Amino acid sequence: MILFLDFDGVLHPEGDASHPDGSTDFCFLPRLEVLLREFPHVRIVISSSWREKLAYKTLLKPFSEDIRARILGATPHSGFGLPHPFAHREGEIIAWLQLHDAVSEQWVALDDAEWQFDDYKDHLVVCGSFVGFDDETEAALRAHFERPVP
Repeated sequence: MILFLDFDGVLHPEGDASHPDGSTDFCFLPRLEVLLREFPHVRIVISSSWREKLAYKTLLKPFSEDIRARILGATPHSGFGLPHPFAHREGEIIAWLQLHDAVSEQWVALDDAEWQFDDYKDHLVVCGSFVGFDDETEAALRAHFERPVP
């Protein structure tokens, strides 16, 4: 199973919204990491737009060492010349799967931008942009992780 992971609106609230305890960037990452530790077969690909502005090593820094070891890379940038008629984020994910000969792999995207997906919404777990990774989102992601391999 591959988890395509967005940051803004998922690992922390989008924009100027603040978490009730005053937390900032990556305030929900510890919660996600607890869930990921229950499912060691899940590998991660960063699909956040942060990958277009920051060096790959910088993207990895917020993650705990054990989770960082499960990160496979990042999706290609939108300017990569994607030959897909799909929405922006969805096309980047499909391109990553094709480039890494992983089209047959089970995958799920954790994202707050539902509008970036057209044909693969059944692979999407949506976070509320100003809420982030909450109880409801965690339950939905867990359900994807628990699906039997076909």
